[in-house]
Amino acid sequence: MHYIRFCRPPEVQAGRPHATVKVVLAITTDLSDSFLSPRNPIQLVVIGAYTEHKDGKDQLVPVVLTQGNPPSWRAGMRVLKLDLPLPPQPIETIQIRPLDRQLTAMGTGDVLPGKQGLIMAVYADMPRPGDGRAPSVCFRSLRLSAGDAAAAGIAGQPLQIEEDLGESIARHIWDSGIVMVSLLADMCLDSTVSAKDSPLPLFRSILQTPSHPLRILELGCGVGVMGIGLARITSLKRGGNAPHILITDLPEAEEKARANMARQAGKLGDSPARLDFEALDWEDGKKGVFGEKAASRPWDLVVLCDCTYNTDTLPPLVKTLSALHSHSAQHPSTIELPATTEVLVATKTRHSSEKVFFNLMAEDGWVIREQTVLPLPVLDGEGQSVEVYLFGKAGC
Repeated sequence: MHYIRFCRPPEVQAGRPHATVKVVLAITTDLSDSFLSPRNPIQLVVIGAYTEHKDGKDQLVPVVLTQGNPPSWRAGMRVLKLDLPLPPQPIETIQIRPLDRQLTAMGTGDVLPGKQGLIMAVYADMPRPGDGRAPSVCFRSLRLSAGDAAAAGIAGQPLQIEEDLGESIARHIWDSGIVMVSLLADMCLDSTVSAKDSPLPLFRSILQTPSHPLRILELGCGVGVMGIGLARITSLKRGGNAPHILITDLPEAEEKARANMARQAGKLGDSPARLDFEALDWEDGKKGVFGEKAASRPWDLVVLCDCTYNTDTLPPLVKTLSALHSHSAQHPSTIELPATTEVLVATKTRHSSEKVFFNLMAEDGWVIREQTVLPLPVLDGEGQSVEVYLFGKAGC
């Protein structure tokens, strides 16, 4: 997939007869390690939005800022600069996406099975002219829609995930998180998909037919796409037990993860999943040292996305997974009903050395229960995919 990125915050400048907004953007991969190089130019549209009070309530009104000749991203570009006139109404947010809807990842149904949803739109709050403050973050928006859920209108508001402006790989959305949220929407919101048609029937069964509210822990959550998406999706599903979800990462990830948790306020339905964050360093986890929240309960499912790219961290990661399994099996609450911890791993392989992860898992007694390969929407270059594995302990 490719992502439209703000290279710097949008800048509003007062002027006559109208104010303008200056935008500098790029279109890159999730790690910003290569630029989109399309065979044909990709026309873009910039849409602003302002609030209008009508019929007793506030409504968001869109307005296209790129009227006439739309800007285009072409092969060989590294940056695109725009200077766009603003309407008289105070624009609060802007969205930048491909003009062709078929190229745009607007909803989870666009991402799978990897044929459209090629480019993710970007959104940002607009600064006020002369206020001296520029936004330091932007956000992505992905409508949680799948099959009969969308038709029934229960998909609710889009999932919004905040990330830092710029092209650094830290505090950004990565491909595997987007693919997994899309797969989860299919599994949990589309009842027309039977178990035999699911790419991961065992994992689907774990999510769909729990005997108790599932206890799910995410390792290396980053900005929180997977865990927060899981909370939103399971809350939208009618009936069933809402899970307890704990997302974890190093302490420096907490601010962004909590900011994205806060964005879900009021959007978790009538029976919301319980969602929380706690710092967890795998160097502590490998020794069975967990924080109060991680230690408070056994865990039915541990999930992680795009956590195998750094081979130096793989030994403590695998030992942390095994320590969580032992912790769950020995937890006082599981004396009468033993707990079995399954591990779901989603990864877009970046280099061959990541395969050592599977060797380490096998050495620690983990076996692959099921697996699948999900194609990524790719506009240029070779095909790409996300590999998904469900692990369990041998003999459990």
